Amino acid sequence: MDVPAIYDTSPAEEVLRDRSGVIVGRIERHGLTGLVIARNAQGVIVGRYSAREGLTRDAFGRIIARGDVLSGLLFRP
Repeated sequence: MDVPAIYDTSPAEEVLRDRSGVIVGRIERHGLTGLVIARNAQGVIVGRYSAREGLTRDAFGRIIARGDVLSGLLFRP
């Protein structure tokens, strides 16, 4: 019996808020590509994390850190 493979192509989205409940940004997880994208409250991309590389990059593609530190990009002053 063949069962068709089902892939979740929709990105999972997590909303990040500050202490007063104001939306600071969003984290989008793209399951098939392994990319995690951080957007600020206005929807502008501030960085991305690649699970394959294990690197976090800023909006300009510069390496910021090893590992996932995207939430830190959203909460920095």
